[in-house]
Amino acid sequence: MASESSSNAERAGEILILLGNAGVEEMSLQALSQKLDEAKSGTRRALMALSKRGFVEPAGRYGHYRLGPAIFGLANRATSVSEMVRRYRPAVTEVAAATEQSSYLMLRAGFDAICVDMHEGTAFVQTLTGGVGGRVPLGIGPGSVSILTLLDPPDVEGILQHNEPRFSKYNSADIAKVMRELERARSLGFSYDIGETYPDAGGVAVPIRSGRGITAAAVSIAIPASLLSPQKAADIGQIISAAIKRCEPD
Repeated sequence: MASESSSNAERAGEILILLGNAGVEEMSLQALSQKLDEAKSGTRRALMALSKRGFVEPAGRYGHYRLGPAIFGLANRATSVSEMVRRYRPAVTEVAAATEQSSYLMLRAGFDAICVDMHEGTAFVQTLTGGVGGRVPLGIGPGSVSILTLLDPPDVEGILQHNEPRFSKYNSADIAKVMRELERARSLGFSYDIGETYPDAGGVAVPIRSGRGITAAAVSIAIPASLLSPQKAADIGQIISAAIKRCEPD
């Protein structure tokens, strides 16, 4: 029973992520089942359970679904995440202004890093998350690597083992590559990527070290790889660090 309950909870969580990624677009029962690699019957049961609490609702087309209003209600309540966004939004804005690049506030969300705030810059750069609400496996991209530097080694090991099958989707990354980037980030105090995940895209991120008990987080930027070098990454890392420090409580 415990195993079945865990499976049902995971299925429900995946459905919410899929519908969230779909945005205003609807998804059919068939499409959800295929994405989940689950039978329609199991997917339908999960949808019905989520519908009872308003997390999912039927869409305009028969057999299609979208996120329900309960998601909006929960997202807009005062939480530790909303407090993080409020506190570090000035840093995100300052970094975007200083670098003229889009900047992001990334938080740990289970085995992923999720973007919870952003400020757009002047240059278009392909990003891993695509903006607020987007997520990426921990270990992929400077923001998530910086978050990993805040975690205990046993936790990091478990996360990387869980995410290993997902890494290959990102320029054939593997655990060895992620560990090299993680060790570099631990040594430097910031993480950077110069065309390693996407050929023309780069990024720099600094972890937020605000004491124990807070959600692991980082501030990052996306920048064309052609404009980035290890020295430039260090300079940007200092800009981000200073902006984060100005947001810390006295």
